[in-house]
Amino acid sequence: MEPRQRIISKRQLEIQLDKLETLEKPKLGLEQYPVSAKAASELLFMAGFEHGDLEGRIIDLGTGTGRLAIGAALMGASEVLGLDVDKSSVGVAVSNARKSKVGVNWIIGGLESVRGHFDTVLMNPPYGTRSPHQDTQFLSKAFQIAPVIYSIHKSSTRSFLIEFARKNGRIVDAVRSLEMSIPHMFQFHQKKWKTIQVDLLRISA
Repeated sequence: MEPRQRIISKRQLEIQLDKLETLEKPKLGLEQYPVSAKAASELLFMAGFEHGDLEGRIIDLGTGTGRLAIGAALMGASEVLGLDVDKSSVGVAVSNARKSKVGVNWIIGGLESVRGHFDTVLMNPPYGTRSPHQDTQFLSKAFQIAPVIYSIHKSSTRSFLIEFARKNGRIVDAVRSLEMSIPHMFQFHQKKWKTIQVDLLRISA
């Protein structure tokens, strides 16, 4: 695989991530809403350029089709792992990484499959709207394996998550709020696009 030049422009990264394939038939129970290219690039620039947190071992929990993991690799992260319980999602992620000419290691499995220590966790976890507490389950696992976490959550849960982090000996030390567009994916969606307000959180030990 030919080495890919590091992407240095946020807009360039967003354009590249927007080209990646998503699932044709997402599973509602897994809340397989793709992170938008805009939100992904914003989160990655927070991590990589503002805080220098894309060094060392990086893991994307609940990677889906790989936008955050591939984006980290495009920004120069040398050791990136993407994990997802859904085999179909990981299959698309593998294809996306190949087309993007980056090296990412992929694991099909649940949170219990994660072993070892990482320097940074990236994730767009389920918001818990279909299966309560999935967001905090992801955070709890992230707290176990890394000192720094970058995570995307609905803005309406901000106060709860700040307190949840505090009770677990963590600090939410950066918050960036933006609108994220979600495409029409399920039959109950009435509009072509739905916009939700999300927070990009940096959580540290």
